[in-house]
Amino acid sequence: MKKFLFPVLILAALISCDKKPGSLKFSEAIAGGCSTGKGMSVQSFLDSEIDRVTYSFVNGNLDLFVGFNATCCGQYSTSYEIAGDTILIDILTVQAGQCNCICFYSYDFKFTGDGNNYNYRVKIDNKVTFSGEITL
Repeated sequence: MKKFLFPVLILAALISCDKKPGSLKFSEAIAGGCSTGKGMSVQSFLDSEIDRVTYSFVNGNLDLFVGFNATCCGQYSTSYEIAGDTILIDILTVQAGQCNCICFYSYDFKFTGDGNNYNYRVKIDNKVTFSGEITL
């Protein structure tokens, strides 16, 4: 039994090492603001930009893009944390927008390192949550 158990343990260790995340570090967050200029009126808004999170690798580093629709004139704060193999991003309203239009707000979170084999979870005002796995 011991002869069988040892190879199984070695195989399990190798498989778990295969998905081990690298040494990802936060670099900067770039706020894109309202991408539609003054925004579209609420009556004519047709959801031309959908809320989303995408990622890309630029020069071997990870870029995590967050875009969401909200009332114009709002102000937001961002925070991030890398907890084990998961990138946690929170975007919170600091001041609610009072304008009669909808804007597509964007944030580009930049990390040094490729971020391969990491998971992400992005929360916007603790209401909208995006999650996924970063793979090449």
